[in-house]
Amino acid sequence: MVSEVSILIPVYNQNVLALVETLRQEAISLSITFEIRVYDDGSNAEIQHQNQSLQGVTGVVYQELPQNIGRSQIRYKLAEEARFPYLLFLDNDVLPVYPDFLQRYLVVGNEGVTVGGVAYKENPPTGQELRWKYGKAREEAPARERQNNPYQRVFSSNLFLPKEVFLACFSQNELSGYGHEDTLFAWRLQQNQVDVYHIDNPVWHLGLEPADVFLLKTQQALHNLVLLYRKYGLGEETKLMKAHASLARWKVGQLLRENSNWLFPLLKKNLVSRKPNLRMFDLYRLLLLDKYLKK
Repeated sequence: MVSEVSILIPVYNQNVLALVETLRQEAISLSITFEIRVYDDGSNAEIQHQNQSLQGVTGVVYQELPQNIGRSQIRYKLAEEARFPYLLFLDNDVLPVYPDFLQRYLVVGNEGVTVGGVAYKENPPTGQELRWKYGKAREEAPARERQNNPYQRVFSSNLFLPKEVFLACFSQNELSGYGHEDTLFAWRLQQNQVDVYHIDNPVWHLGLEPADVFLLKTQQALHNLVLLYRKYGLGEETKLMKAHASLARWKVGQLLRENSNWLFPLLKKNLVSRKPNLRMFDLYRLLLLDKYLKK
């Protein structure tokens, strides 16, 4: 069983008091050596004021960065400055599902990467139906299903691994903006033959975005995917890339391209509604991917 762990939480505009206290209380009950590093990456003043109560709390290291450095760099900085040989990364908008959350990771204690998974509540928050529906259908899955393709669902929102593995395989500043940092990380793990283990130890994903914000993030993520595809050939095995290749073979891509001016508004109207259709979301992403690949 692992007895020393650094819990790392990058923060951006999110109150993390409940998350930190939940983790701290379990760590104390387990009598392990731990730290919880909470680094704020340029949140607004109100959120910073709320989280500043973490200063001076036993076992917590709270730090506010002078300027926003981005999703990848703040994770790398947290890992570099972590005191202990094992790291637990958590996003700032999650809460553990199970009360023995930490213990489930610590008893594994292997030299590879352990992924706990993500869960979504049974009912979608109003205005966030698209993000909830996508997460429920495409991200939430039991460990046995995830283990069938272990490098596909490596989410840094809930990730346990040795510090040296993270620093060796995680890209500090290769991608900017939102999306696919985990895709690049998983690819590097595979290239370095680092084993990935999936266990049933999920966190609730609570900080869901409104549909229009999620669509903007989708655009940013697809832009990054195209960058990785051009540089490393990443993404060829994804369903989206395979669908795009099929369109090219059947010569349907040109037809969709010619009709994209009216298709995009039609698709978006559905996606921001209370009853979004994931097939329409897939078509929306496919059109965007084609657009970015043609640039």
